Formats: sequence, structure tokens, C-alpha cells
Amino acid sequence: MPKSEFTVSLVGRPNVGKSTLFNRITGKRRSITYGDPGVTRDLVSLPAEHDGRRFRLVDTGGYLSGERGDILSKVRGQVLRAIYESDAVIFLVDARDGVLPLDKEIVTMLREREKRFFLAANKVDTREGQEMAAQFHELSVDTVYPVSAEHGTGVADLLDAIVPLIPEIPPEDTGTAEVVARVSVLGRPNVGKSTLVNTLVGYERLIASEIPGTTRDAVDVLVQYGDKRYQFIDTAGIRAKRKTETVLEKFSVIKSLDALRRCDVAVLMMDGPEGLSHQDKQILRYILLEERAVVVAANKADLWAGEEKRRQGIRTIQEELGYASFAAVVPTDAVRGKGIPLLFKKIEEAFGSFRKRVSTSSLNRMVAPLLYTVPIPSRKGRNRPFYITQVGVMPPSFTLFVKDREGIPDSYTRYLQNKIRDRFGFKGSPIRIVYRER
Repeated sequence: MPKSEFTVSLVGRPNVGKSTLFNRITGKRRSITYGDPGVTRDLVSLPAEHDGRRFRLVDTGGYLSGERGDILSKVRGQVLRAIYESDAVIFLVDARDGVLPLDKEIVTMLREREKRFFLAANKVDTREGQEMAAQFHELSVDTVYPVSAEHGTGVADLLDAIVPLIPEIPPEDTGTAEVVARVSVLGRPNVGKSTLVNTLVGYERLIASEIPGTTRDAVDVLVQYGDKRYQFIDTAGIRAKRKTETVLEKFSVIKSLDALRRCDVAVLMMDGPEGLSHQDKQILRYILLEERAVVVAANKADLWAGEEKRRQGIRTIQEELGYASFAAVVPTDAVRGKGIPLLFKKIEEAFGSFRKRVSTSSLNRMVAPLLYTVPIPSRKGRNRPFYITQVGVMPPSFTLFVKDREGIPDSYTRYLQNKIRDRFGFKGSPIRIVYRER
């Protein structure tokens, strides 16, 4: 979480409506909301604004005390980190449940850390609910803010109380680096996506576990590398549709695909020694359909038996990429941080290609001989090309003006893409070609 922003964290027991309130305040459905408790695990943060004041809102997992297993103890650690890094806390309780022992524990914990907090009693939709909210004065708080996160009632009053704490002019960011690219890390469950992002930021920002399906939300994390900053998006593992059993799993996959649409560069993370699986290829198809720049991270490279096996494994993966053969394959070891410099080099290269422009004159000097040497297929006989020009970036997009655009096969488009790539590079980036009649 950037230190230059006023930060407000949402804290409370599981299933009190934190994610619903988070989505309500930010105006975006970024956090997954579901009826079962414990859906949110990692910290999800977004910028928010109220009454002209901007701040960053952080959604946290449900707070549970004591040792309750590896993942739940890590969730608790994430909540404590969010509280520590926040300027204020919204402590959310469930008016329908009344005051529970865990609520008392959380309020004691907040006071021990001398953290300014605002107690909001959620699920207050009726006059009876207003009366139920009043019982939380038992926690020795001056004001209880009755709200309905689902319907939005009372939320403005809660934010009105927080706004005076927010500086009118946000402190200047002392960092000189600008965000360079948005990078989504995608892959099957348990290939090391969260471990990679944790290694990049230098601490356990995301909950990583050997249990598949640990990550559920798509989580944005700011990563500084050298003098540049990158917005990494960790995503839930994408399993084959036939293996996606629960509604929650389907929500997680939807969030992962949404993260793909928001990014500039997609890092397809796979298990290198296992090779490119059918599901890896399916995820690669999703990336190609969204026309995003791509880098393949062959993780767990330490498990290859020797350097020669590693080189042969990388060559095999490269050959199996098919239409995405323009993507670089980088061997990585996310746990030990090996391969990270090369990974960033290839991300930079792919992002540069994603935004690259070529002049019309350069294009036509290169392409014109090819267009007249290799006839353009057409259903109406000989097809005549006129000229080609680049019309956009992200992805690089070209328009070829022809006599007849009907019936030009995909094979010719791929031929032209390859020739453009051979001449101008565009490593790591897809190329879009459309045909227009003059």
C-alpha cells in the first residue's frame, strides 16, 4: 500500500459484509462477495473518494483469533499488517448477530495498537435494526454508525466522519518512479504465482500455500524494480471448466479473466519441468483472445535435472507455444528469486513492443515487395494490395488496404504478421491486422 495515500482498512469477523461495503464505497465489484464466511483472504485495495477527499480503501479477510491452521493464521497476519499500515480503520460488526466475544477481542486489539477506528454496524435495514445497532455501545465507543452495505444506507454518514482526518492535499509521493506497466500473473493452481509476487515485493504480501486454490481475489500489488514501478496483479489459479466445481471457484476464475483484461502484459506461469499442459495452452488462448503482450515463466526451474535438461525443457516449451511463439520463455525459481532479472527484461521488452509504432513509409518499403511477390488469396480472383499503415497500439494494429477484403484466409494474416515481426521485432506482443477496401 503506497505510503503517500491516506489509507483506511475494513476490519471485522468473517461474513459481516466487509467486501460488500468495500465494493459499495469504491464503486467497483473488485472484491468477491459470497454467502460463505472466509471468502476474502488477501488484502484487496482500491482508491476511493468522498466529498472531494481521496483515500485508499483496503478490504481484509475475516479476523479469527488463535491458531486455526496455516491459511487462517496467515489471514490473521494479513489483517494485522493492514491495521498497522492504515491511518484509520472501519471496524465492521453484524447488527443482527449482536455483540460477540470476537468483536470484543478485535476492539481491544485496535485500542492496544492505538489505532483510530470507526465502528459500523452492518445489515441495518429497519427501525428494529437501528435499535440492535445501539447495543454496540457496550464496546465503549462514542458513536455507532448503522449502515447497510448492500443498500448503501448510512454509508455516507460513516464516510462523513472519516473525511476530516484526510488531508485536503495528499502528501507528495517521494518516489520518482512512475508505474510502467500493469502485469497480470496467470496460471493453473499451485504453480507459484503468489510466491513470485511475494518475492518481488520482498515480504509476504499475498498468502502463499501448497494448498491449491488459496488465492481467490485478483489482488493488485505495486512492485518497484530498479527505478521503475509495475502494477502486478496476482490471480486465482484457472482450472479446466469441468474441474471447476463450486460457485466460489467460478467467481475466482471470472476475477482472473477480468485481471487479464486490465493488464498490459500477461505472465503465464507454468510448472517448467512438467511442461506445457493442456490447461496452460487454454490459458494462453485466453491471453491471445484478449490480445495482450505475454511472457511465459517456466517456474520450479530448480527441479530440472541439470543445465542440459533445463535448456531442452525451455526449447520444448517454446516449440509448443503455437501461435504464441513470439512469447519469451523464462526459467524461474519463485521461492529463491532466480530468473527475476531476465523476467523483468522480457516484461519490458514485451511492453515496449505492445506500444511500438512503425512509420507508414517504413512499413510499405518492407511489405510492398512481399505483397506483390505472394498473391493475396481472394474469392474473386487476383486481389490487389494498395498500402499498409499502423492505426493503433496496445496491441500494435495495422490496416492493409486491398481491392477485395472478402475471403482472405487466416493463414495469409499469420504470414503477414510473421513478416512484420521478422522486420520490426514486436517481441512478446500480438499483432492485429485488419483489411479494408480502398
